Amino acid sequence: MQINRKPKLSNQAQDRKRNKSERVMRQLFNTLFTFLLILAISTDFVWAQKDTTVLNQSVEVMKAYHPSIANAKKISLMPVIEDTTRYSPEFVYSIDSKPINSGFTASAIKPADVNKESYKNLGIGYLKLGAGTSNTAYGEFFLNLPQSKNASFGLHLRHLSSDGQIKLVAGDKVNAPYSQNNAAIFSSLNIGSTVLSTDLAYDRDAVNYYGYPGAIPARIDTISSVRYGLKQVYEKGDLKIALKSIEKTQGNLAFNSGIRLGFFDSKTGQKENSGGLFGKFDYNFGQVHGILDFSYDHFITDSITIPNLTLPGSITDDWLRIAPSVRLDGDNWSLRGGINFVEVSDKTEGNSTKLYPDFEFNFKPLEGILSIYAGLKGDLKKNRYGDIASENYWADPHHNIQNTDYNYIISGGLKGKISRELSYNLGIKYSQVKNLYFYVQNSYFTSASNPLIYSNEFTVVYDNAKITDFSAEFSYVSGKDLSVVLKGNYYNYKLDVLTFAPQKPNFDLSAFATCRILDKLTGFADLDVIGSRKAMVYNINPFASPVSRDLVISIDPSIQLNLGATYEITTSFKLYGRVDNLLNRSNEQWLGYASQGLRLMGGATFSF
Repeated sequence: MQINRKPKLSNQAQDRKRNKSERVMRQLFNTLFTFLLILAISTDFVWAQKDTTVLNQSVEVMKAYHPSIANAKKISLMPVIEDTTRYSPEFVYSIDSKPINSGFTASAIKPADVNKESYKNLGIGYLKLGAGTSNTAYGEFFLNLPQSKNASFGLHLRHLSSDGQIKLVAGDKVNAPYSQNNAAIFSSLNIGSTVLSTDLAYDRDAVNYYGYPGAIPARIDTISSVRYGLKQVYEKGDLKIALKSIEKTQGNLAFNSGIRLGFFDSKTGQKENSGGLFGKFDYNFGQVHGILDFSYDHFITDSITIPNLTLPGSITDDWLRIAPSVRLDGDNWSLRGGINFVEVSDKTEGNSTKLYPDFEFNFKPLEGILSIYAGLKGDLKKNRYGDIASENYWADPHHNIQNTDYNYIISGGLKGKISRELSYNLGIKYSQVKNLYFYVQNSYFTSASNPLIYSNEFTVVYDNAKITDFSAEFSYVSGKDLSVVLKGNYYNYKLDVLTFAPQKPNFDLSAFATCRILDKLTGFADLDVIGSRKAMVYNINPFASPVSRDLVISIDPSIQLNLGATYEITTSFKLYGRVDNLLNRSNEQWLGYASQGLRLMGGATFSF
């Protein structure tokens, strides 16, 4: 729905903002100072232990920049568990157009490329186990069968669970158990000049509706409008089978096409099933490439809100995308231009046909030092039920988010190297968006005398937006002993109706460093900062009142500092330990949903 109300800032929000702003800024300064101090000390250790026989690793990747559509900021309950023994730096110089994510996420492990001339010995696999405070249990298993030039096969299993308490911003301590289970099987097989690949994945997340924006009222579990304490479970499965060409020579057709199937299921009864075809074809005429990118997907979503209907129902829609383009390649430049045609067939909410620009430009005026990139794109984004549920676990289970129309996205930037060790990527993106959704909450009066009751699930409002995103990334890599990555984004939202962008930060910042402290001792430090946000709570008031009871509540910046180390007992057996949320902050993922505080964790990794 379009919102044209301009709510007043509540006294509660004003007091909260005034009392905490100075403390937050001091803590942010102290956190940055602590991170830089740790980094400086680690650097001293690194240079003391550095193996001068190891060459500095420096790479510049020249490929087209692909601006993507941003998703909402997501702060997970707990930070990501990283293997601090991994010291093969990844040289990624693309600006990630979506905000930096922090929290426990299952890192996608892809099958080894069977088409490379040389093969890196990854071993057969590893087993990683750990336990920590807040009754945290962690396990991960990876199996990669010995590679050949013709085939590969792998298996990845992961479990994470916790049964601890979380302190909400208002001071209440609540039980917030959660679990995440992930499984993936992947394989590839060479068939002549093509590769047949299969990827099968299953994910299961379980959480509770534990959050509440204010002090929790008595007997909240008896209030039907609040889901406090109820359990939600999301299950997701995906199957992708693709056939991809290997050789890319003049006169040859390069392609990557296949089928994909998916399902999503929730404990509250919502289901989403999908199936489709995809393909990308690239014919090399020499200096000119003819490219065709297409996809067709069929979706069925059950038990969701249907416009103009009282009871939940089902929606069936079909999506066709056709994007032809032509790419010209020079000695140090490339230009691709085309169109993006999108057609949606939806009997419930109406059909739509859209046509967008699709242009990319890359230029390298200084080989190995400076690259310039630019793009002009547009797209119609389907807000799939499963994607929304994964983005915000506590969204209204019956949600039916409208499609988001990105009329155009203009992007550009510079990337390159300042020295062999130091790389940079500076970018800017401007988007004009129609029907951008924002998460909000509601409040109620159960009677004229009872206190205000908040809903602890999220609905959405829509507005048209003009978004500017400035991004910067710096990477310093010194051999295999030290790696530092700094990333940051600044966002500016101009909306047609809303006075601010609910739950959206105006900046985010992340820093990550790994170093070899001693010969067998390695460590890491990472910092994630998300700027302050404002949340919108609309009052659904059955009692006539001339005074608006809508609330604007400020959310403090999220500051997450983690430290960890790994000690190598043997080449195949390692012990690790980590401290997460060192500052013990109650970072709010969404209004009322704070993350766990300080957590200690330890475990072992066995590779074979």
